[in-house]
Amino acid sequence: MISKEKLDEINRLKQEIDSHGKLPADVLKKINYKLRLEWNYTSNSMEGNTLTRDETRSVMVGNIDVHDKPIKDLLEMKGHDDVISKIMEIGKGQLNLSEGRIREIHKGIMHEEDPAKAKMIGEWKLKYNIIYTNKGEKIDFAPPGEVPERMHELINWLNTEKEKIEHTDKNALHPAEIAFKFHLVYVTIHPFYDGNGRTARIFTNLILIAYGYPPIYIKTSEKDTYGNYLGDIQGYGGNPDLFYDFMAGLLIRSLQLTLDAIEGKEIGELDDVDKEIELLKREFKVIDYEKIKKSVEVVSHLFVNTLIPFFETIQREIGTFNEHFMEHRFRLKPSEMSVSSISLERENAIDKIQETILEHYPSNRVELHFEWFGFRHNREEPEVISVDFIICLEDFYYVLNCQQPSLLKLLNKYQNKDDAIHKRTEIKKFYKEPILPKEQKMLISELKKEVLEKIKKISKDDN
Repeated sequence: MISKEKLDEINRLKQEIDSHGKLPADVLKKINYKLRLEWNYTSNSMEGNTLTRDETRSVMVGNIDVHDKPIKDLLEMKGHDDVISKIMEIGKGQLNLSEGRIREIHKGIMHEEDPAKAKMIGEWKLKYNIIYTNKGEKIDFAPPGEVPERMHELINWLNTEKEKIEHTDKNALHPAEIAFKFHLVYVTIHPFYDGNGRTARIFTNLILIAYGYPPIYIKTSEKDTYGNYLGDIQGYGGNPDLFYDFMAGLLIRSLQLTLDAIEGKEIGELDDVDKEIELLKREFKVIDYEKIKKSVEVVSHLFVNTLIPFFETIQREIGTFNEHFMEHRFRLKPSEMSVSSISLERENAIDKIQETILEHYPSNRVELHFEWFGFRHNREEPEVISVDFIICLEDFYYVLNCQQPSLLKLLNKYQNKDDAIHKRTEIKKFYKEPILPKEQKMLISELKKEVLEKIKKISKDDN
């Protein structure tokens, strides 16, 4: 279990905190906010949630300011904060953890857009879940059929230990040891399809808070140590005492933080530099595109994974104008005049587009051409309108809605001022860098506005 040295330090800090009696409301609020923020941010970040520390804070205060992040991450952070806010409000001695509550908390922190996965939330797993250790070894958790019984046994054990403490049984475990042992057994069972780490940390802290201890949190720099201890125990039968000592160190940190706040020391931003460094590393890891130069493989990847799905979205969105015309045509072609354009509506359009683009590599310009024929609301001569969406392929980046300066100048020279070509927004992206949802929306909106203006113009001319 926990070493005597660390157990003594936990008890010393706890006694010193208790000696201050009931804490002033402002101090208690400061402590709870700090620990709640760290708990929310670190626990969800460990599971791949992309919200930054500042975004986590904005979710907590209800002034949500989260841009270009998955809705799943936002909803799960909000649900997690709601759950732990309630837990931090419980009073000492109010340890009431049941199988039903465990499932309800799982429902509170998980969000799935896939209906099949959504049905699994709050239910014991029906399939095996397997992970691999840092050494590449496979860890098998409890089989699905054993989960109900093993969770029942775990809850019974927790209630038994609770009774021992209440009756001052000399064989009772220390509250911290109960919390950390529960954590270890729970993650070894792995009762849910997903979210087992987050719920394990929630229940560990629920136990600590019920016995008058502050919640713990695991910093990003400690994630590997935490995972390695668990992997060693679950995969190789390692000594759990190392894990218990590690967790005890986290509790000592939270106790010291609480004591520092009581004594008026600054606790707000003690390790923000580490967080910012980690976030920067995460961004660099995801967006290190400058080194990627245009090649056949890069252009192929760009079209298959980014541009063709975007073209399909444009086609669907701009197709809302089709009903106003007798006929429409959506085509794509490289800049070479000798290359025939490809209809986006043909059955094998995607394969043909990719084949043509690669065949004429290194073409540096691709045009997406939308054309409508025969305006239904014009009783005179049928009208034709068209718009182009242009992609320029440079050495290290591609440009969306690119209008080459020479072309823009030429077109404006021979048109009236009112008919001058609309200069759209240009968005530069490094190869393999995705087009963000807000960028897609902006570009499509501009195309729609341009088509709408042309429809209004021919309607006006008709009248």
